[in-house]
Amino acid sequence: MTRLFISIPDPLPESLDDIAWQMPGAGPSDAQQGRAADSAALPKADEIWLVLPAGRVLLTLLTLSRRALRQLNGALGNALEDRLMFDPTQVHVALGKSLADDVHAVAAVESAWLEQVLALCRRHGVEPSGAIPETLLWRADAEPGHWAVRWRGQDGFARTGDCTGFALDDGTSAMPPLALQLALAESRRPGATSGNPPESIVLESSAEVDTEAWSRSLACPVSLQTLRLDPLPPALNLLQGAYAPRRRGAGWLANFTGAEQVARYRVAAGLVAVALGVHVLGTLADWARLSRENSQLRAEMRQVFKETFPQTQAIVDPSLQMQRQLADLRRARGYAEPGDFL
Repeated sequence: MTRLFISIPDPLPESLDDIAWQMPGAGPSDAQQGRAADSAALPKADEIWLVLPAGRVLLTLLTLSRRALRQLNGALGNALEDRLMFDPTQVHVALGKSLADDVHAVAAVESAWLEQVLALCRRHGVEPSGAIPETLLWRADAEPGHWAVRWRGQDGFARTGDCTGFALDDGTSAMPPLALQLALAESRRPGATSGNPPESIVLESSAEVDTEAWSRSLACPVSLQTLRLDPLPPALNLLQGAYAPRRRGAGWLANFTGAEQVARYRVAAGLVAVALGVHVLGTLADWARLSRENSQLRAEMRQVFKETFPQTQAIVDPSLQMQRQLADLRRARGYAEPGDFL
Protein backbone atom coordinates (compact mmCIF):
# COMPACT_ATOMS: atom_id res chain seq x y z
CA MET A 1 0.00 0.00 0.00
CA THR A 2 1.39 3.37 -1.02
CA ARG A 3 0.88 6.37 1.27
CA LEU A 4 1.21 9.95 0.15
CA PHE A 5 2.00 12.47 2.90
CA ILE A 6 1.25 16.14 2.28
CA SER A 7 2.62 18.78 4.64
CA ILE A 8 0.22 21.32 6.15
CA PRO A 9 1.94 24.67 6.84
CA ASP A 10 1.30 26.84 9.86
CA PRO A 11 -0.33 29.36 9.64
CA LEU A 12 -2.87 27.79 7.31
CA PRO A 13 -2.91 29.16 3.75
CA GLU A 14 -6.02 30.23 1.88
CA SER A 15 -5.54 27.47 -0.71
CA LEU A 16 -3.50 24.32 -1.22
CA ASP A 17 -0.91 25.65 -3.64
CA ASP A 18 2.75 24.65 -3.84
CA ILE A 19 2.16 21.58 -1.67
CA ALA A 20 5.14 19.74 -0.21
CA TRP A 21 4.60 15.99 -0.47
CA GLN A 22 6.49 12.85 0.58
CA MET A 23 6.07 9.20 -0.34
CA PRO A 24 8.08 6.66 1.70
CA GLY A 25 9.39 3.50 0.05
CA ALA A 26 10.70 0.13 1.14
CA GLY A 27 14.21 1.58 1.35
CA PRO A 28 15.84 5.03 1.52
CA SER A 29 16.47 4.98 -2.22
CA ASP A 30 12.77 4.27 -2.94
CA ALA A 31 11.46 7.30 -1.06
CA GLN A 32 10.19 10.24 -3.08
CA GLN A 33 9.39 13.82 -2.22
CA GLY A 34 8.67 17.02 -4.06
CA ARG A 35 6.21 19.86 -4.47
CA ALA A 36 2.92 20.04 -6.37
CA ALA A 37 1.45 23.20 -7.84
CA ASP A 38 -1.99 22.26 -6.51
CA SER A 39 -3.97 19.28 -5.22
CA ALA A 40 -4.69 18.04 -8.76
CA ALA A 41 -0.95 17.65 -9.40
CA LEU A 42 -0.35 15.36 -6.41
CA PRO A 43 0.98 11.86 -7.18
CA LYS A 44 -1.50 8.99 -7.07
CA ALA A 45 -1.46 6.79 -3.97
CA ASP A 46 -3.63 4.32 -2.08
CA GLU A 47 -3.99 6.70 0.86
CA ILE A 48 -3.40 10.39 1.53
CA TRP A 49 -2.11 11.40 4.96
CA LEU A 50 -1.76 14.88 6.39
CA VAL A 51 1.49 15.91 8.07
CA LEU A 52 0.76 18.47 10.78
CA PRO A 53 3.33 20.89 12.23
CA ALA A 54 5.08 19.55 15.33
CA GLY A 55 4.18 22.68 17.29
CA ARG A 56 0.46 21.98 16.81
CA VAL A 57 0.46 18.43 18.19
CA LEU A 58 1.29 17.23 21.68
CA LEU A 59 2.77 13.71 21.75
CA THR A 60 2.94 11.98 25.10
CA LEU A 61 2.53 8.67 26.90
CA LEU A 62 -0.44 7.86 29.10
CA THR A 63 -0.58 5.05 31.64
CA LEU A 64 -4.16 3.79 31.80
CA SER A 65 -5.70 0.38 32.22
CA ARG A 66 -8.35 -0.88 29.82
CA ARG A 67 -10.98 -0.38 32.50
CA ALA A 68 -9.93 3.24 32.95
CA LEU A 69 -10.06 3.77 29.18
CA ARG A 70 -13.62 2.43 29.08
CA GLN A 71 -14.65 4.69 31.96
CA LEU A 72 -13.27 7.74 30.16
CA ASN A 73 -15.51 6.80 27.20
CA GLY A 74 -13.39 8.71 24.70
CA ALA A 75 -12.82 11.78 26.92
CA LEU A 76 -9.05 11.33 26.91
CA GLY A 77 -8.54 15.06 27.19
CA ASN A 78 -9.53 14.88 30.86
CA ALA A 79 -6.63 12.49 31.52
CA LEU A 80 -4.22 15.00 29.90
CA GLU A 81 -5.59 18.12 31.59
CA ASP A 82 -2.34 18.87 33.44
CA ARG A 83 -0.32 18.71 30.19
CA LEU A 84 -2.59 20.78 27.94
CA MET A 85 -2.56 24.50 27.27
CA PHE A 86 -6.25 24.42 26.29
CA ASP A 87 -9.49 23.43 27.91
CA PRO A 88 -9.82 19.62 27.48
CA THR A 89 -13.20 20.16 25.79
CA GLN A 90 -11.45 22.16 23.04
CA VAL A 91 -8.86 19.46 22.31
CA HIS A 92 -9.09 16.33 20.17
CA VAL A 93 -7.07 13.43 21.59
CA ALA A 94 -6.16 10.37 19.52
CA LEU A 95 -5.09 7.06 21.02
CA GLY A 96 -2.07 5.32 19.53
CA LYS A 97 -0.76 1.82 19.88
CA SER A 98 -0.58 0.21 23.30
CA LEU A 99 2.87 -0.29 24.80
CA ALA A 100 3.96 -2.39 27.76
CA ASP A 101 2.32 -2.11 31.20
CA ASP A 102 -0.84 -0.29 30.07
CA VAL A 103 1.19 2.56 28.55
CA HIS A 104 -0.48 4.16 25.53
CA ALA A 105 0.80 6.69 23.04
CA VAL A 106 -1.58 9.64 22.64
CA ALA A 107 -1.60 12.78 20.54
CA ALA A 108 -3.57 15.96 21.21
CA VAL A 109 -4.43 18.79 18.81
CA GLU A 110 -6.72 21.81 19.05
CA SER A 111 -10.11 20.77 17.64
CA ALA A 112 -10.90 24.12 15.97
CA TRP A 113 -7.57 24.18 14.12
CA LEU A 114 -7.97 20.55 12.97
CA GLU A 115 -11.45 21.35 11.65
CA GLN A 116 -10.00 24.26 9.66
CA VAL A 117 -7.40 21.91 8.15
CA LEU A 118 -10.03 19.36 7.12
CA ALA A 119 -12.26 22.10 5.68
CA LEU A 120 -9.31 23.37 3.60
CA CYS A 121 -8.72 19.85 2.29
CA ARG A 122 -12.39 19.35 1.40
CA ARG A 123 -12.45 22.60 -0.58
CA HIS A 124 -9.63 21.27 -2.75
CA GLY A 125 -10.94 17.72 -3.15
CA VAL A 126 -8.41 16.10 -0.81
CA GLU A 127 -9.88 13.36 1.38
CA PRO A 128 -7.21 12.21 3.85
CA SER A 129 -7.15 8.75 5.36
CA GLY A 130 -5.11 9.85 8.36
CA ALA A 131 -2.97 12.55 9.94
CA ILE A 132 0.29 12.50 11.90
CA PRO A 133 2.60 15.16 13.28
CA GLU A 134 5.77 15.73 11.27
CA THR A 135 7.61 14.36 14.30
CA LEU A 136 6.60 10.82 13.30
CA LEU A 137 7.31 11.15 9.57
CA TRP A 138 11.10 11.29 9.77
CA ARG A 139 13.64 9.04 11.41
CA ALA A 140 17.40 8.52 11.56
CA ASP A 141 19.34 5.65 10.04
CA ALA A 142 20.97 5.00 13.43
CA GLU A 143 20.09 2.01 15.58
CA PRO A 144 17.38 2.31 18.26
CA GLY A 145 18.49 4.35 21.25
CA HIS A 146 19.21 7.50 19.24
CA TRP A 147 17.10 10.63 19.00
CA ALA A 148 16.38 12.19 15.62
CA VAL A 149 16.29 16.00 15.58
CA ARG A 150 15.41 18.39 12.76
CA TRP A 151 16.26 22.02 13.44
CA ARG A 152 15.49 24.91 11.07
CA GLY A 153 17.19 27.69 12.99
CA GLN A 154 14.07 28.90 14.81
CA ASP A 155 11.95 25.79 15.16
CA GLY A 156 11.93 22.06 14.56
CA PHE A 157 11.22 18.81 16.36
CA ALA A 158 12.84 15.86 18.11
CA ARG A 159 11.71 12.26 17.71
CA THR A 160 12.54 10.13 20.74
CA GLY A 161 10.72 6.88 19.91
CA ASP A 162 8.27 5.12 17.62
CA CYS A 163 5.45 7.48 18.59
CA THR A 164 7.00 10.00 20.97
CA GLY A 165 8.63 13.36 20.42
CA PHE A 166 8.25 17.08 20.94
CA ALA A 167 8.54 20.43 19.17
CA LEU A 168 11.52 22.80 19.29
CA ASP A 169 11.03 26.54 19.21
CA ASP A 170 14.39 28.24 19.87
CA GLY A 171 18.15 27.68 19.92
CA THR A 172 21.23 29.06 18.25
CA SER A 173 24.13 27.66 16.27
CA ALA A 174 26.11 27.22 19.51
CA MET A 175 23.24 26.56 21.95
CA PRO A 176 20.69 23.74 21.52
CA PRO A 177 16.98 24.47 22.03
CA LEU A 178 15.83 24.64 25.64
CA ALA A 179 13.17 21.99 25.10
CA LEU A 180 15.87 19.54 23.98
CA GLN A 181 17.97 20.31 27.05
CA LEU A 182 15.02 19.81 29.40
CA ALA A 183 14.00 16.54 27.72
CA LEU A 184 17.51 15.13 28.08
CA ALA A 185 17.65 16.17 31.73
CA GLU A 186 14.29 14.50 32.35
CA SER A 187 15.39 11.26 30.66
CA ARG A 188 18.42 11.09 32.97
CA ARG A 189 16.35 11.52 36.11
CA PRO A 190 15.98 8.28 38.12
CA GLY A 191 12.55 6.72 37.58
CA ALA A 192 11.77 8.88 34.56
CA THR A 193 8.75 7.73 32.54
CA SER A 194 10.09 9.20 29.30
CA GLY A 195 12.50 6.31 28.74
CA ASN A 196 16.26 5.93 28.79
CA PRO A 197 18.54 8.78 27.73
CA PRO A 198 19.76 8.55 24.13
CA GLU A 199 23.19 7.23 23.20
CA SER A 200 23.53 10.05 20.68
CA ILE A 201 21.52 12.64 18.80
CA VAL A 202 21.26 12.59 15.01
CA LEU A 203 20.73 16.13 13.81
CA GLU A 204 19.54 17.47 10.48
CA SER A 205 19.75 21.23 10.26
CA SER A 206 19.09 23.77 7.55
CA ALA A 207 21.05 26.33 9.58
CA GLU A 208 24.69 26.36 10.63
CA VAL A 209 25.27 24.31 13.79
CA ASP A 210 28.35 23.88 15.97
CA THR A 211 27.92 20.19 16.79
CA GLU A 212 30.77 20.24 19.30
CA ALA A 213 29.12 23.07 21.24
CA TRP A 214 25.80 21.25 21.16
CA SER A 215 27.47 18.03 22.35
CA ARG A 216 29.09 19.82 25.29
CA SER A 217 25.89 21.61 26.26
CA LEU A 218 23.80 18.43 26.08
CA ALA A 219 26.48 16.09 27.42
CA CYS A 220 25.54 13.80 24.53
CA PRO A 221 27.20 13.20 21.16
CA VAL A 222 25.58 15.14 18.31
CA SER A 223 26.23 14.22 14.67
CA LEU A 224 24.92 15.73 11.47
CA GLN A 225 22.89 13.40 9.25
CA THR A 226 20.03 13.68 6.78
CA LEU A 227 16.84 12.19 8.19
CA ARG A 228 14.87 9.80 5.99
CA LEU A 229 11.19 9.09 5.62
CA ASP A 230 9.90 6.41 7.97
CA PRO A 231 8.94 3.38 5.82
CA LEU A 232 6.82 1.79 8.57
CA PRO A 233 3.04 2.36 8.78
CA PRO A 234 2.15 5.26 11.10
CA ALA A 235 1.86 4.15 14.71
CA LEU A 236 -0.77 6.80 15.42
CA ASN A 237 -3.61 8.38 13.47
CA LEU A 238 -5.10 11.69 14.57
CA LEU A 239 -8.22 11.21 12.44
CA GLN A 240 -10.24 9.19 14.93
CA GLY A 241 -13.72 9.43 16.35
CA ALA A 242 -15.62 12.40 14.93
CA TYR A 243 -12.76 13.11 12.51
CA ALA A 244 -12.47 9.59 11.08
CA PRO A 245 -12.60 9.60 7.27
CA ARG A 246 -16.07 8.94 5.84
CA ARG A 247 -14.92 7.48 2.57
CA ARG A 248 -12.44 4.65 2.50
CA GLY A 249 -10.95 3.23 -0.62
CA ALA A 250 -11.25 6.43 -2.69
CA GLY A 251 -7.47 6.57 -3.03
CA TRP A 252 -7.45 2.93 -4.19
CA LEU A 253 -9.97 3.68 -6.93
CA ALA A 254 -8.00 6.72 -8.06
CA ASN A 255 -5.12 4.47 -9.12
CA PHE A 256 -7.15 3.00 -11.99
CA THR A 257 -7.74 4.51 -15.41
CA GLY A 258 -11.12 5.85 -16.47
CA ALA A 259 -12.02 2.64 -18.35
CA GLU A 260 -11.09 0.52 -15.33
CA GLN A 261 -13.16 2.71 -13.04
CA VAL A 262 -16.16 2.43 -15.40
CA ALA A 263 -15.76 -1.38 -15.47
CA ARG A 264 -15.73 -1.52 -11.67
CA TYR A 265 -18.77 0.73 -11.44
CA ARG A 266 -20.57 -1.56 -13.91
CA VAL A 267 -19.78 -4.59 -11.76
CA ALA A 268 -21.14 -2.77 -8.71
CA ALA A 269 -24.25 -1.71 -10.64
CA GLY A 270 -24.74 -5.30 -11.83
CA LEU A 271 -24.59 -6.59 -8.27
CA VAL A 272 -27.13 -3.98 -7.17
CA ALA A 273 -29.44 -4.97 -10.07
CA VAL A 274 -29.18 -8.66 -9.14
CA ALA A 275 -29.97 -7.90 -5.50
CA LEU A 276 -32.94 -5.75 -6.54
CA GLY A 277 -34.20 -8.50 -8.88
CA VAL A 278 -34.00 -11.11 -6.12
CA HIS A 279 -35.90 -8.76 -3.79
CA VAL A 280 -38.64 -8.16 -6.38
CA LEU A 281 -39.00 -11.89 -7.11
CA GLY A 282 -39.23 -12.64 -3.41
CA THR A 283 -41.89 -9.95 -2.98
CA LEU A 284 -43.96 -11.32 -5.89
CA ALA A 285 -43.70 -14.87 -4.57
CA ASP A 286 -44.87 -13.73 -1.12
CA TRP A 287 -47.76 -11.78 -2.69
CA ALA A 288 -48.84 -14.88 -4.69
CA ARG A 289 -48.78 -17.03 -1.52
CA LEU A 290 -50.86 -14.53 0.45
CA SER A 291 -53.33 -14.15 -2.45
CA ARG A 292 -53.82 -17.91 -2.63
CA GLU A 293 -54.41 -18.12 1.14
CA ASN A 294 -56.93 -15.25 0.89
CA SER A 295 -58.86 -17.08 -1.84
CA GLN A 296 -58.93 -20.28 0.23
CA LEU A 297 -60.18 -18.46 3.33
CA ARG A 298 -62.93 -16.68 1.40
CA ALA A 299 -64.03 -19.97 -0.12
CA GLU A 300 -64.23 -21.52 3.34
CA MET A 301 -66.24 -18.57 4.60
CA ARG A 302 -68.72 -18.91 1.70
CA GLN A 303 -69.05 -22.65 2.44
CA VAL A 304 -69.69 -22.09 6.15
CA PHE A 305 -72.28 -19.38 5.39
CA LYS A 306 -74.02 -21.57 2.81
CA GLU A 307 -74.24 -24.48 5.24
CA THR A 308 -75.48 -22.22 8.08
CA PHE A 309 -78.09 -20.28 6.05
CA PRO A 310 -79.00 -22.50 3.08
CA GLN A 311 -82.06 -20.37 2.28
CA THR A 312 -79.87 -17.45 1.14
CA GLN A 313 -79.69 -17.45 -2.64
CA ALA A 314 -76.98 -14.86 -3.41
CA ILE A 315 -73.75 -14.79 -1.44
CA VAL A 316 -71.80 -11.57 -2.12
CA ASP A 317 -69.96 -10.82 1.14
CA PRO A 318 -70.20 -13.83 3.45
CA SER A 319 -68.68 -12.01 6.42
CA LEU A 320 -71.07 -9.06 6.29
CA GLN A 321 -74.06 -11.25 5.47
CA MET A 322 -73.24 -13.56 8.39
CA GLN A 323 -73.21 -10.57 10.79
CA ARG A 324 -76.60 -9.39 9.53
CA GLN A 325 -78.16 -12.85 9.77
CA LEU A 326 -76.89 -13.27 13.33
CA ALA A 327 -78.25 -9.84 14.28
CA ASP A 328 -81.66 -10.80 12.88
CA LEU A 329 -81.67 -14.08 14.83
CA ARG A 330 -80.72 -12.32 18.08
CA ARG A 331 -83.46 -9.72 17.55
CA ALA A 332 -86.02 -12.46 16.82
CA ARG A 333 -85.11 -14.24 20.06
CA GLY A 334 -85.50 -11.08 22.14
CA TYR A 335 -81.86 -10.27 22.74
CA ALA A 336 -81.17 -6.56 23.37
CA GLU A 337 -79.24 -4.64 20.79
CA PRO A 338 -76.88 -1.70 21.62
CA GLY A 339 -79.30 0.84 20.09
CA ASP A 340 -82.57 -0.55 21.52
CA PHE A 341 -82.70 1.80 24.52
CA LEU A 342 -82.41 4.91 22.31
